[in-house]
Amino acid sequence: MLGPDVRVPDRLRHAVFVARPLTVDVATLDYAAYLASPDVIRVHSDGRWPTDGFTLRRELEQVAKHQADHEARRAFTFLLLDSCEEEALGCLYLNPLHEYLGRVRAEPRTVCGFPPESAMVTFWLRQDRQDAALAEAVAGAVNDWLVDDWPITAHLFRILPDEWTSRTALERLPLRRVDLSLPGEHRPYLWYQPR
Repeated sequence: MLGPDVRVPDRLRHAVFVARPLTVDVATLDYAAYLASPDVIRVHSDGRWPTDGFTLRRELEQVAKHQADHEARRAFTFLLLDSCEEEALGCLYLNPLHEYLGRVRAEPRTVCGFPPESAMVTFWLRQDRQDAALAEAVAGAVNDWLVDDWPITAHLFRILPDEWTSRTALERLPLRRVDLSLPGEHRPYLWYQPR
């Protein structure tokens, strides 16, 4: 997604949350939030992520992959923590948009409409924190962070229609809905881009 020499911010500090890279040393916090959020995970992943029987060992394997991608600048995963950094509130993912568009056979004009350094942004918040205020804080702060501090040219938020709290938060921001022609994508994703 970005070259190995490109500097990226290592954390986002907000009054109500902190975003820091997801690494194996904080994996147990992520694991607790994940297990506490089966309905959120099911909706966010459209049923693709395991919830029943998901073990700490699997968690550590997944986190190690995220950490390696982050360190290699292929993709970026952040753990969202409370302001004291003691409880995980969810996760934030910045993935290469062009790679995704290629997988879902987007038309060339769709791909060419976004610079190569564009990010696809997704996030989930733990099930017992599905309040509008947290989602709005996360969505707004992340959007500003990406615009102001990141060496990316463009970004799109991607959510599923049933992610109600996140959808409401995104629709309250100065973003515009974008319709993408994606022949290989059967999920009804909604896309939001800064104006």
